[in-house]
Amino acid sequence: MAEKQINYDRDILLVADKKSGRLKAVAGMSEDGKKIKTVEPSVRNERMFLTVEKNSGDMEKFFKNFMSRTDDPSGTEFYKMSVNGLEMGVNILGGLIGGKLNPEYVASCRVRPQDYMGAAQEDDPKVILTQGDDGKLKAVAEGKDGQLKKVDPTKENADSFLKIDPRGNALENFFQKFAAQFKNPSHTGIYAVSGKAVDMMAAFLDKIIRINPEDKVLDPYRVTPEGKMQEQAQGKYQPLDLNKLEWKEVEKYGLTGDNLQDSLKAMSYGHKSPGLLEIRMEIDGKELQAKARLSFEQQPDGTIKIQTHPFQEKPDFEKPFMGVMFSSDDQKQLTATGHGGRVFELEMTPGGEKVPALVSLDKITNRFEAVPLSEIQIPKVLKGVELSQEQQDGLKNGQGVLVENMDKKQRPGEESGGKITRIVQYNAVNKNFDFLFTPEQRQQRQQERAAKTGQDDNQPLKARKVGEVWVRPVQGGVELTREQFKTLCENKPVWVEGMVNQNNKPKQEEGAKQVESTDQKGQKYNAWVWPDQDAGRIRHTSLPPEQWKEAQAKKQSQPAEGFKTQVAVNNEGKTNEATRHSTEPLKKGQTQPTGKQQEKREQKQQDGRQSPAKPRKSAGHKM
Repeated sequence: MAEKQINYDRDILLVADKKSGRLKAVAGMSEDGKKIKTVEPSVRNERMFLTVEKNSGDMEKFFKNFMSRTDDPSGTEFYKMSVNGLEMGVNILGGLIGGKLNPEYVASCRVRPQDYMGAAQEDDPKVILTQGDDGKLKAVAEGKDGQLKKVDPTKENADSFLKIDPRGNALENFFQKFAAQFKNPSHTGIYAVSGKAVDMMAAFLDKIIRINPEDKVLDPYRVTPEGKMQEQAQGKYQPLDLNKLEWKEVEKYGLTGDNLQDSLKAMSYGHKSPGLLEIRMEIDGKELQAKARLSFEQQPDGTIKIQTHPFQEKPDFEKPFMGVMFSSDDQKQLTATGHGGRVFELEMTPGGEKVPALVSLDKITNRFEAVPLSEIQIPKVLKGVELSQEQQDGLKNGQGVLVENMDKKQRPGEESGGKITRIVQYNAVNKNFDFLFTPEQRQQRQQERAAKTGQDDNQPLKARKVGEVWVRPVQGGVELTREQFKTLCENKPVWVEGMVNQNNKPKQEEGAKQVESTDQKGQKYNAWVWPDQDAGRIRHTSLPPEQWKEAQAKKQSQPAEGFKTQVAVNNEGKTNEATRHSTEPLKKGQTQPTGKQQEKREQKQQDGRQSPAKPRKSAGHKM
């Protein structure tokens, strides 16, 4: 009997042995389904190897058993290797795993179980999207005559969508029919998306296609000209496949394609949404509106769940964070830079073991976040600059480190070869590095802006973003002078008089809210106007910023002294002895009726005495 021919043109599945640390070839699961069955990665065992192949029943079955029966699936890492040159390849890969050399190669060999599990696809057939005559994505539907047509990807048309299981030949057969009917398929491509969220996915993909049809964030949804789903590249920075997102959770938070489309790209790469989003939450049976940043978290079974990071008005320094109370120096450092600047010993789980970690402040949500030092990799080379040991140690300890002559990212229209010098510091919120201007660079930029402002004296003032705050040239209905606007743009307070409540004004963008108590009957008020970088908005307060920060423990400031009686009488319906009989609104600083108001009050009292009013009922005599 002839020996079975060895198939060298295939990849096999490898796993690191937990005892020896050596790579072994996977041969399946043990009979009880609790352990991985392995053999030596030698060609003589070729018949026992599990082949790495997407849409493979063997791979799907193996990973389903592994994910469901293993106590800690996240602690096991899988790799793939070609049978051709197997022994040498395994030795090379084993030597690189866990080290800092050639991380790109290690990432290209890594295998993620969720990429080979088709459970979500079985229950969720795909809807095909392609570009319509108006340039927007349309869903493919099948008419009564069997001909394909394009319809808007809305919930109203959901029943007519053509739904396809991308496994097997169904997608290939569709593509042949589609290409035959539509002679010139869209140049932007054809996409297969979850049937559970066609409208949201279409809105997201439309936005990306308009900007860059080649963006790799589109890769998980592309259908190749051969009628197959495009293979995703392996590596560290690959987008998540949102077809695996729990879209019911998205709807539960009241989110739509319109308010999500600007955030989905960043979230697809594991980042938080760039800004705050309005979400709907249910607490104790009551529905509440809240603001939060959102992110995605991939589960062991390959599905993706949405995570909320709620907004709070200011950082909470009154309570311990992961078992640590921040010192006054820590508080100043976090407030000023957003980073702790040192290593903290934290309880990553309540009551757990102390772990060295770095802490940063999310200035959008005002919440602290931490990353253990064990999860932070400091590169030896950063943007073309070889870091000294001192610089590496400084970054590892959370310090800001000056790095000179780094390669500058080339922008359209710029010449290549540019260099930059920045203060580099690890950001525990983004799990990446911040590149900050030096004090000298900040001063130079301010001078350049001031010079530019001087050149534009004849131009109308325009809103400008200063740090995290949008500064607008009109505050409380008052148009600021150029000097006032310039001062605000330098992060300094200005005193503005004659402002009015803007209740009827259209809603402003985040960062330009009026938060001071003001007169609701239209009387003008004066206040300090200043950018609050911690809160990310403009404030109108009765006290200068430093005094206000010291005096205020509440969300909103109290009215200025001169307005207390005015607000109490006009807004809250209160009176004092002098205003008891007055019905007219008080003006700023007024605590007594004016002469005219006093005259009206006396006239009213006199009319009351002369008018034949009904006799008052006797209250009786007190005994």
